[in-house]
Amino acid sequence: MNAYDQAHELARTLKASEEYRVFLDARKRLETDPKNKEMLDDLRRLQWEMEMAQAMGKEVDEAKKTQASQLIQLVNLNPTLKDYLGAEYRFAQLMADIQKILADALNEWFSAAGDILEKTQK
Repeated sequence: MNAYDQAHELARTLKASEEYRVFLDARKRLETDPKNKEMLDDLRRLQWEMEMAQAMGKEVDEAKKTQASQLIQLVNLNPTLKDYLGAEYRFAQLMADIQKILADALNEWFSAAGDILEKTQK
């Protein structure tokens, strides 16, 4: 079996995995209520704004921190959102573990790519 065939097999395996199925089910439930979707979008937007401010060396104002904290509390009280975020996290963790396995197995390639990047940034 060649690498492409194995990649397609991995994709099929991931698509059939419990983590992915639970994630898709949770997303369907989330999307049935526009208020839940809006709350999640608001939280993600706010988190992104705070991350961008920090990345640019700016102080995140207390109002945004308070708003984010309140939204997180609301999300944690909402079973649909809590289930969705848990399922999303578990599937993302599975994907990150697979990426690490590949990176560890192909360490020489990643090292060479890193060397090239370093040279182009000088």
